[in-house]
Amino acid sequence: MSVLTKIASRNIWRSKKRSFIIIAAVSIGLWAGIFIMAFYNGMIEQRINAAIASELSHIQLHHPEFRKDFEIKFHLPEGRKMLEKIKNDSNVKAATGRIIIKGMIASASGSSGTTINGVMPEQEELLTNLKGKLIKGNYFNPKKENEILLSEKLRKKLKLNLYKKTILTFQDRDGNLASAAFRITGIYKTINAPYDDANVFVKITDLDSLAGIPKAINEIAVLLHSGKSVPEIEKKLKLQFPKTEIKNWMEISPELGLTVSVGDQMVYIFMGIILLALAFGIVNTMMMSVLERTREIGMLLALGMNKFKIFLMILLETFFLILVGCPIGIALAFATIGITRQTGINLSQFTEVYSSFGYSPIIYPILTWNQFGNIVVLIMLTALFSALFPARKALKLKPAESLK
Repeated sequence: MSVLTKIASRNIWRSKKRSFIIIAAVSIGLWAGIFIMAFYNGMIEQRINAAIASELSHIQLHHPEFRKDFEIKFHLPEGRKMLEKIKNDSNVKAATGRIIIKGMIASASGSSGTTINGVMPEQEELLTNLKGKLIKGNYFNPKKENEILLSEKLRKKLKLNLYKKTILTFQDRDGNLASAAFRITGIYKTINAPYDDANVFVKITDLDSLAGIPKAINEIAVLLHSGKSVPEIEKKLKLQFPKTEIKNWMEISPELGLTVSVGDQMVYIFMGIILLALAFGIVNTMMMSVLERTREIGMLLALGMNKFKIFLMILLETFFLILVGCPIGIALAFATIGITRQTGINLSQFTEVYSSFGYSPIIYPILTWNQFGNIVVLIMLTALFSALFPARKALKLKPAESLK
């Protein structure tokens, strides 16, 4: 075996130009594949983190009937007591109660359907950093009533201005229409354009009596210190509040959960396409190498070298070429990921495109060790696939015909 290894290692450098081309192709292909995987991972991770931190939280609690039609009569009977118990859990980073109502927002220029979020200002700031998303105006003033925060997108759509009034209309607990004027005290903006278009925020104390459910809440949002503890806390809450609907962020937003599962598949599909294209290039080059050395291989067969050793020699040559290129490609990929993980990839020129799907225009690539292990396995399979065809061609050579 050591003799075959020496012969194979010498053979790959007999045509240095061809060998360097294969090594360069392997390095660039692997670099591109790993980086694309890390880039896609970064996009998905940021979307999930942003959704949890700004929109969904890790866990939400509702009345079992509330999420079917969002009728406000289905509030949590002991909501505020439940909230206090949840906030005392050491695993909970922040928790808040809300009143969620589907209604209309109107101005002199038109109207739009919206989700009216009645929030507890201090707790909401801890949970979603709503105050930090303001681009104009001020956060809720505890001494003032009927203040509203709406998005920049909705402001433009309805042609509203800061400190002007807008009308909110919705059905109260008994199904009667209720409406009130609210003064625009702040304008917010997030990276998720659809979310901005569909949500306005008012103080819960300005909404509960108007809706006919004073001091009630119909949603409790819970943010944990670590996403890893979601299953444990979810199970614990279900035992504490058995008559309450308790769902984690993937259940609340199935499309986001689907994004995660589809994303995992997509990165491997991309990687597979790159490695498959690379494999065909290597096969083509090695086939040419075998055909150019037909007479030489025929002589080795005539001198007594069996076909299995010829097969192994071609396999080793292909493996060596791929394995020389692999460390270079991996090193380039890790270096690129390491740098861009710190600086981010700024795609702000495509902000509108990214925000329309809820993604940040600044991407921070990330690669997990599990994915890296899977990449190594894929590379080994690519090397084996690339080596089989040239080696099989060498097996079909007949000494007598090859020496002619």
